Amino acid sequence: MKKVKLSVLGVVALVMPAYAEEQTSQLEEITVTAIRSEMDPFHAPAAINIIEGDTVRQQGKMNVNFSDMLQGIPGLVATSRENYAQDINLSTRGSRTSVRGVRIYVDGIPATMPDGQGVTTHIDVNSVGRVEVLKGPFSSLYGNSSAGTILVQTEQGKNPPGIEVNSSGGNNRTWHYGLKVQGGGDGEWIPDYVLSVNRFTTAGERNHSAARKNQLNMKLNWTTPQEGSLALTLNHSDIKAQDPGALSYTQWKQNRKQVASTIEQFNARKDVQQTQLGVSYRQPLDDHNLININAYVGERRLEQYLPIPRITQIRNRGHAGGVIDFTRHYAGIDAYWQYYFNQDIHTIVGFAFDYMQDKRKGYENFRGVQNGVKGRLRRDEKNQIYTIDPYIQLNWQFLPDWLLTGGLRYSSTRFKSEDFYVSNGDDSGRKRDHQLLPSIGLSWQASSQTTVYASYSKGFETGTFLEMSYRPDGVAGLNFDLEPLTSHNYEIGIKQIFGEGLLTAALYRSDTKDDIISAGTFDGRATYRNGGRTRRQGAEIAWQGDIWQSLQGTLSYTFVDARFRDSVGTTIRSGNRIAGVAKHNAYASLAWNDPRGWRIGADWRYSSKIFVNNINSQYAPSYSDIGIYAGYLKPLGNWEIDTHIRVNNLFDKDYATVVINDANGRFYEPARKRNITAGMKIRYRF
Repeated sequence: MKKVKLSVLGVVALVMPAYAEEQTSQLEEITVTAIRSEMDPFHAPAAINIIEGDTVRQQGKMNVNFSDMLQGIPGLVATSRENYAQDINLSTRGSRTSVRGVRIYVDGIPATMPDGQGVTTHIDVNSVGRVEVLKGPFSSLYGNSSAGTILVQTEQGKNPPGIEVNSSGGNNRTWHYGLKVQGGGDGEWIPDYVLSVNRFTTAGERNHSAARKNQLNMKLNWTTPQEGSLALTLNHSDIKAQDPGALSYTQWKQNRKQVASTIEQFNARKDVQQTQLGVSYRQPLDDHNLININAYVGERRLEQYLPIPRITQIRNRGHAGGVIDFTRHYAGIDAYWQYYFNQDIHTIVGFAFDYMQDKRKGYENFRGVQNGVKGRLRRDEKNQIYTIDPYIQLNWQFLPDWLLTGGLRYSSTRFKSEDFYVSNGDDSGRKRDHQLLPSIGLSWQASSQTTVYASYSKGFETGTFLEMSYRPDGVAGLNFDLEPLTSHNYEIGIKQIFGEGLLTAALYRSDTKDDIISAGTFDGRATYRNGGRTRRQGAEIAWQGDIWQSLQGTLSYTFVDARFRDSVGTTIRSGNRIAGVAKHNAYASLAWNDPRGWRIGADWRYSSKIFVNNINSQYAPSYSDIGIYAGYLKPLGNWEIDTHIRVNNLFDKDYATVVINDANGRFYEPARKRNITAGMKIRYRF
């Protein structure tokens, strides 16, 4: 049978019927590196999912939002906010949204900074080769903020060389243009190469939601002596986007396209440029020793205009203004040595160093009678973060059908802030958070068709610099009283070859101390505090595989019960649900794909209601979203012409993504109504 893309889904509470033992289907052998050592995901004691880039790009989507690549994975929720001034919402098993608590790597370069804040807007979906998603306890192998880990590998060039141009368009003057050139080298001096250039523009469905994004991604791969490899990656993105903000429930239902009055008054918007360079080197030294080194350097520039009223900035001497302006430089290295004692046992010893420096300024968002311009300086500081994390891992197949995997990482994060704007007091300070993070997992291959496993880890998540930027008591200075959350994570799971596909199921629980939650908004600035004990527990089940000939299907369901275990203040009661987490999520898809002809498909996504604040006074209603698509690939000698059309939100449902705990009660960002995308890709192979 064909390779199953949706691989190992963690933790078992399902015992398969005896019928499954009689199945003779076998999965095509694949390997993953989500837990650093190359391993067959079917036998790994961890929940690992695999997404192939080509599979997603055949579904007729615009291929701009990274969330499009992450649909159908149980335990993971990824939604586009249709607001290109903000990143996607991304959460694993009830973890915090807005790309916090999930570590993301692109070709070995962290897209998550040392403080735990991640970004996905620079990921070039058009050149993604494969994505590995690691959930559950073994995510702690990656240190701070690892409720889940996503490893993105962009495509590698191969022969024959080729060139590809594509264009697609949709409602609201939305356009995407792309050019991709790729080819193979000579195996020594001339590298394999991929160059992808993209441009995206939209007028936006809502008022004040236009955006433009330019991207470039380049990857060069050389083969070194003794079967080693060297890769060089360069990535650049440039985004200009208006920010329509969120609405109250009443505003949403009155006119979903409207924006709050201050949005247009102060021209809320964001400009971001990011450039990064990475090098990966992997070299076997002999039959027992292998070294792996990833190093990177990057720069990110951001200028964001917030819709904060003048009076709010004027009346508070310590206010940081309505314009955020910073330049970020970041760099790091992750190196490890892998030693094979024999075919049954090997170890990994390594260390990771990550550094980030922000030169951050704040300005008033007005000057004279003019709004939405850079005014007086109100903040001037330099923020630095660095981590030094040594780690060790062990993989030991101590019996023919039993595998033990364990790891120990000492994660240490240091924060330092130097305040150069001291007319309102010196807000300088420093802080160090550290934690020893053990993890262990055991898997048993009960038969050639069945793997059962269990795992445990301790997790650790610091507040981001954004979360520590403002104190909840309204006093000037950084919120260094914000403690990191710690968690104990448990999982049991089963992986079962069932029919012509893979069935996976999992039970999981995460008990957290000192969870980081909203402390309200003061003078237009979000603040955070520790929220005592919380618990996230649930179950997942999924199947993906071949149904008949070229017909393939995916089914997944996730149940998450995420609650406070302590009362916090006078508003959050023990037993309240954690905001932003849906109790039920489900996904289903059917696709017919003839590699040299027609392809048609449909996908369905369901989310139950989501509480938008921790006091559970309001919620976003449940919704279903159905998409359908069709495409046709026509080979013409060395040419290929690939056309597609897709209808999103087929039944024109009115639903919203959420902004949690907003002090103004604006929790809802309306999703796009029914919209159509159509396009063409032309490829030539030399």
